Amino acid sequence: MTTAVVAGPAIRAGIQVSGRYLRDGAPVHLVRDPIADRSFEIGVKEHFVLTRLDGVTSREEIATGYAAEFGRVLGPGAWQQLLGLLAVRGLLEGCPTPEPAAAKRPDRRNPLGGSVRLVSDAAATTDRLHRFFEFVFRGWFLIPAFAAIAAMLAGAVRYGPELAADTATVFADPVALMAVATALWVSVGLHELGHGVVAHHFGGTVGEIGIRWQLPVVIMYCRIDDYLFLRSRRHQVATASAGILVNLLVLLPVLPVWLLLSAQDPARPLLGALLLLGLAQAALFLLPLPPMDGYKMLAHSLGVLHLASGSRRYAGRALAAVIGRGPGTADYPRHARLAHLGYALGAGVLVVSIVTVVAAVVHRLITAHFGPVAGAVSAGLAVLIGVSFVLPRKPADGRRGEVQK
Repeated sequence: MTTAVVAGPAIRAGIQVSGRYLRDGAPVHLVRDPIADRSFEIGVKEHFVLTRLDGVTSREEIATGYAAEFGRVLGPGAWQQLLGLLAVRGLLEGCPTPEPAAAKRPDRRNPLGGSVRLVSDAAATTDRLHRFFEFVFRGWFLIPAFAAIAAMLAGAVRYGPELAADTATVFADPVALMAVATALWVSVGLHELGHGVVAHHFGGTVGEIGIRWQLPVVIMYCRIDDYLFLRSRRHQVATASAGILVNLLVLLPVLPVWLLLSAQDPARPLLGALLLLGLAQAALFLLPLPPMDGYKMLAHSLGVLHLASGSRRYAGRALAAVIGRGPGTADYPRHARLAHLGYALGAGVLVVSIVTVVAAVVHRLITAHFGPVAGAVSAGLAVLIGVSFVLPRKPADGRRGEVQK
C-alpha cells in the first residue's frame, strides 16, 4: 500500500527573496512583501526552508534536506514556529493578505523640510524613459561613451589651470555662479532618474520620483522599492553607478564647446566652471562614504549590509578585545573580517585626509579676509563637521533600498 505524500504549504506569489548578504559577519537574506511594502531579514536556515515552500515539495522532503544541509532535525515545534511567523506576516497562500500599502503616500511638508511627488505613477514614467533611452545599454553606445569620458577627463587635466581660472571668475560673479549652480542642480535630477532607469532595466521597481528639501538643500529623489532584491550584485553596482555615469555623459559636450570659444567670449568661463565643478560633483558622488554612490557600489560589490555602521562595530569589538574586554571578532568569517577591517581603516584615513585639507583651506581663506582668530574658529568648525562623519548614526543604506543623495 502506497502512502501519498502531502505537499507542504506555499509562499504567496510575488514575495521577493534576496540573495545572501553579510550583516555584522552573519549571513542573512532579505524578504519583501510588495503588497504591504515591508521587508525583514532571515537567516540561512529560514531561507533554506522558505525557498522550498512551493506547494509541491512536502514537509518531509524539506526536513530531510534541512537535516542533510545543517545536521539538525527540523522538528514539529520548529515547523509550527516558522509557519506561524510566516502566517502572521501574511506570506503563506491561504492566509489573510496584509493590508496593501497606500497607493499614494501623503506628501510630507513643513517650512523647513519635506517632500512632494512629481509624478503620480513613477513606475510608468520610468518605463517610458527606459524605452526612450534603451539604446544606452547597448555596447555600440557604451564603448564609445566610456572612451569619450576618458578623453574628457584627460582634457580636464590638460586644461586644469584654465578651467580653475574660469571657475574663479564665475565665483566672483553672483549671476554667473547662480547659472552654473542651477545647471548642476538639474544634473543631480538627471542623476536620480538615471538610477531609476537602470534599476528598471534590471527588473527593479521605482516607487516614487519627487523633490525633497531640508533647507537650505533642495534635491530630487528617486525611490527604488526593491533595489536590494535585484538579481545580482553586478546589477546593484550598475544601478548605484548609473547616476555618476549620467553626470559625466551630460558634461561630454561642454569641453569641445569650451575649446571652440575664444578667451573673450563671456560664455567660456561659464562652461569652464560647469565642467570643473561638474567633475568635482561626480567625484564627490564617487566617495566611498555614506550615503554616496561610491559607498553603495563598494557595499554591494562586497555583499555587505550596513557596511559603515558594521565596520564601526567591528572596530569597536576588535579594540575591546585588545584590552581584554568583549568576545572579539573570532565569530566573523574571513570575508567579513577583511571587508569590515579594510573599510574601517580606509574610511578613517579618507575622512581624516578630507577634513585636514578642508580645514587647511578654510583656515587660509578666512584668515586672509577676517584675521587669524576667525580662521582658527572656522577651521575648528570644519573639523567638527568632518568628525560627524565617523560618529555612530542610523545606517545610511537607504529605506527600502532607496537610492538618493
